[in-house]
Amino acid sequence: MRLDRIEIAGFRGINRLSLQVDELTVLIGENAWGKSSLLDALEIALHPSGDKPQFKRSDFHVDHVLGVLPEQQFQIILRWQESFPGEHKARRYRRFKPVWNGTNAGCRTLDYCLSATIQESKVSVRRAFLSSQGDMIEHENSDALASHLMQIHPVVRVRDARRMRVPGQAVTKDNTRLEQRLDNTYRRLLMMPGHVNKGEIKSGLHAMRQLLDHYFAAYEHDRDPYPIHAPGALAITHNQMHPLEAVAANTSNQSRLVLMGLLSAFVRARGPKQLKRNARPVMLFEDPEGRLHPTLLNQAWRLIQLMPMQKLLTTNSGDLLAGVQLDHIRRLVRHPTETHSHQVPSHLLSQDERRRVTFHVRFHRPSALFARCWLLVEGETEIWLFNELARLQGYDLAAEGVHLIEFAQSGLRPLIKAAKALGIEWHLVADGDMAGKKYAATARGQIEHQPEGARLTVLPDRDIEHYLYNNGYEPLFRDMAGVTAQQPHMNDKRIIAKALKRYAKPDAALAIIAYTENELNAPIPKLLRWVIQRAIGLARGVG
Repeated sequence: MRLDRIEIAGFRGINRLSLQVDELTVLIGENAWGKSSLLDALEIALHPSGDKPQFKRSDFHVDHVLGVLPEQQFQIILRWQESFPGEHKARRYRRFKPVWNGTNAGCRTLDYCLSATIQESKVSVRRAFLSSQGDMIEHENSDALASHLMQIHPVVRVRDARRMRVPGQAVTKDNTRLEQRLDNTYRRLLMMPGHVNKGEIKSGLHAMRQLLDHYFAAYEHDRDPYPIHAPGALAITHNQMHPLEAVAANTSNQSRLVLMGLLSAFVRARGPKQLKRNARPVMLFEDPEGRLHPTLLNQAWRLIQLMPMQKLLTTNSGDLLAGVQLDHIRRLVRHPTETHSHQVPSHLLSQDERRRVTFHVRFHRPSALFARCWLLVEGETEIWLFNELARLQGYDLAAEGVHLIEFAQSGLRPLIKAAKALGIEWHLVADGDMAGKKYAATARGQIEHQPEGARLTVLPDRDIEHYLYNNGYEPLFRDMAGVTAQQPHMNDKRIIAKALKRYAKPDAALAIIAYTENELNAPIPKLLRWVIQRAIGLARGVG
């Protein structure tokens, strides 16, 4: 069984949020947009102890318009779904027979609700299961069922970005001997990597093997007639090497250090209470890139991906996003009344469109996925030009959340579709030639309920160079082309072509910026100023 959907209303920094989750879900979003509140909600609702949680007033969302109300309520609803049809018959799930709901794509669902109400500083908490219509199912053992759910599918939250123990921190008395051995080897590798002998590493790997078997392997129980793992899940026997261990056994001490640190952090995160043997944790990784060199981050990410359990991860790292499939990314955006979760559904893009967006955005410009607005331009000149023209106007496009993307190679339509799906604003600057008019027509087909000017700017000239030539930059282009005033019969097209032949496009763009800053007698052309202000307005949420 896996977590399928999360619904939160009125909890801490979240007014309302609905989130679809996968086997791997990567959350991105700006600060104060609800990522930490979401992880807090999961950690509380599925704490490994199984105890009913206690809450205080600060756990209830405060609407700054309405203020603090005399009575407030929040709900955390978690929808679970079978990993494969018939999984509900497994021994671990038999207790839930009275509360299973109908099928979704052939698999049964289970809706668990944790709610709390505060009235006159008194907080009441209720745990219950819901019907498919959203009504509470009356069951005398709802609390016991909720505790059982929390123990077989607990949340383990790994907060330490580097998976490393604070030097000198003692091992808790509740840790097992295996965990102590792993922790000791890990600490020595961390502090004195050159002084750890092969015997110590071998002992640490042996301890790691047994912990992997205990925590990360999906076993089939001999007495259970129904498999507890979905088809394709990892089923490890004692005679097989676990994939995580294989990574450690065939790589450097650095990789082993990352893996041992990962397991050590897991042991600490699950708390002093041992997880049940049949527990299948949901792992939460909070910003794993912190303080990690990109090479170590890639190693850690490879290990995280191999862990055979459901994982939710928050990140601000473009390097990490480059390794995540597009449909696993969830972009959280806070609005006045709710937090929206945006994603690119697997069916939205064709195979070719997905390949293009993956190559040109996810691989080459992963930081663009964090942007608030994409300014889509045709060529390299525009990328140099708009960044520097914005600077001359006192703006920093990166700080405003505006990311310039050259769309010529990736194609315009898939970029706009991806931006809309992820909740990223966009604006297109197209040339006035035939190709530019085709791009403009594509953009018009993607505009919904908005004025055309909000999404599209078409230059009145064939390209950006001709537009600049006709708006105050003729002396610069003549100078770059080596054309003197004594050659009046050379037409504009030849002058611009000669200038671009003598200067590479980046050099020409830098020359344009220097001319704008030092010698241009008139202001920056109005249309270009308007494009920059339009993009910044979209990024700031000014429609």
